[in-house]
Amino acid sequence: MNEVMNQISWHVESLKRLFKYADFFSMQQQIYPGGRTCQELMNHIVLIPEADYLLSQGASQEEISQFNRYWAKELTSTEMLEARLDLSFSILKDAYKELEPEELASKTTSYWGTTYNQKEWLLVILSHLSHHRSQLYSFLKTEGVQMDITLFE
Repeated sequence: MNEVMNQISWHVESLKRLFKYADFFSMQQQIYPGGRTCQELMNHIVLIPEADYLLSQGASQEEISQFNRYWAKELTSTEMLEARLDLSFSILKDAYKELEPEELASKTTSYWGTTYNQKEWLLVILSHLSHHRSQLYSFLKTEGVQMDITLFE
């Protein structure tokens, strides 16, 4: 599990570097026609570690919607986004530190019907972060932002 947490940590740090490249204008733009704005994407990204952990614990669709609505109002600056991402990751790390081996093997079904054990959920969180990190990176590149960012070690 430490190896996966290390990769998530690396993603978190690279996301915080990416956030610094998003300016006010780009934050208001849709990342693709009809999609989220850059601000909405970044708000989503910072909640992924905690929200996906909540999903792994059986959170309902309504609980996740309420969680996202609450934080959407609070995340209004790059500094707040970075701090919230750190908090979200910290909550995830602390939760996994407490899990016993049999708990890691226990399976949970999401509200949409997917069933994973806790190890698999951690991999889902990693791939979810990676997916949206790539979206943000690609969006900023198409906006003409020059970045010195490495997406992989």
